[in-house]
Amino acid sequence: MTDSSTPADDESAPRRRGRPVQMDQKTREELVLSTATQMIAEHGLEDVSVAAIARQVHMSKRTIYTMFDSREELLGACFARIGARLFRSRDSENAGAPLEERLRHLLTLNEEPSLNAAPLELLRAVITSAPTYPKLACSILESGALTLRRHIARELADAAEAGELALKPECYEPAAEMLMDMAFGNGLHKLLDPTRYCSTPEVRAARRDRAIALFLDGARPR
Repeated sequence: MTDSSTPADDESAPRRRGRPVQMDQKTREELVLSTATQMIAEHGLEDVSVAAIARQVHMSKRTIYTMFDSREELLGACFARIGARLFRSRDSENAGAPLEERLRHLLTLNEEPSLNAAPLELLRAVITSAPTYPKLACSILESGALTLRRHIARELADAAEAGELALKPECYEPAAEMLMDMAFGNGLHKLLDPTRYCSTPEVRAARRDRAIALFLDGARPR
């Protein structure tokens, strides 16, 4: 005998009526920036247009332009987002730690698996596009290296005022820049020969620690 009952899952579920849930402005901006950042990491700068981003996030170009006045402003916001994820700021929790540890914290780049090897490609793209988009190049510099330099300079200033370093106020910024160069190395070399100069996290950490040790050896009170 055949069972005359029909399983409930044969029937389609009732559809909910009404307009789809709308994202608020902050959520919409985060979606656009997150998508654009990933596209930059995967395809480079030139292939990321407002139209391409709009297709990815299922929005109109007009909607995106209500959030960002131009492609340049949108890309600048993306790079500011990347800089905030890669570079660290001063940590109030380790304010009482030894100076070496405080500097080590600032001079350690956060690992971002989603970006993979993108930072080097992004740097190459930015240099190439700088003549066309000078404001974008300046905003990238401001949100990345210059912001980190200011954090380090403030750390050095606090150390000097506490007697940990023998530095004059006019030396804080140059000393911070010098320490960054020692810790991170020459970016031009990495651009010209990435297979030789792109090192592992362990090698970068060893270089950072040597740089801090050498810097402090020359800057501590005698």
